[in-house]
Amino acid sequence: MAVLAVVTVGAVLLARHSANLVSAAQQRLAVQQRALSDARLKHSNAGSEKALIQRYLPTYQALQALGFVGAEQRLTWVDGLSAANRDLGLDNLQYQIGQQGAYPLANELGANDLPVRQSIARLTIPLVHEEDLMRFFRSLAEKRTGLFTINACQLTRTGGADPSGTSSNVRADCEIAWITVSDVEPEKRP
Repeated sequence: MAVLAVVTVGAVLLARHSANLVSAAQQRLAVQQRALSDARLKHSNAGSEKALIQRYLPTYQALQALGFVGAEQRLTWVDGLSAANRDLGLDNLQYQIGQQGAYPLANELGANDLPVRQSIARLTIPLVHEEDLMRFFRSLAEKRTGLFTINACQLTRTGGADPSGTSSNVRADCEIAWITVSDVEPEKRP
């Protein structure tokens, strides 16, 4: 009887131990199956992400070449302003480009998830004629110096009519915003 009791207790203990081993193995199997499922999903998504990247890469590169995507290109802007000024034969263009800040109309454009930034530039442009202002902005846009919007312009007559048509008669005081989308946060300044 004693041997039978010892064998029965041993069998019960072995059965419990086996059940614990089976339970632990099932838990490890479930974890591994979830990991495999996640890996398969990532692999599946990688193909669609690759297709998405290939689809939009040319557009992204075009926006990058335009200066809309990436870090702001202040030197390119200054060169563009000078070149547009030279193209029209204007004198004494003055400009001041302010610090980059958030673009307030990003939400209205549906770009609230993108880091849309703007740098406000104030321009003083001496013009021979009012039409020179639009020619200046068309020339600036043709230089592909970046995406900009004209926020405001005020024209002021500077003197009497010049019969030769070679000196400035009008001054334009304009505010434009150069707009960029960048994933780089601007440096924190004290």
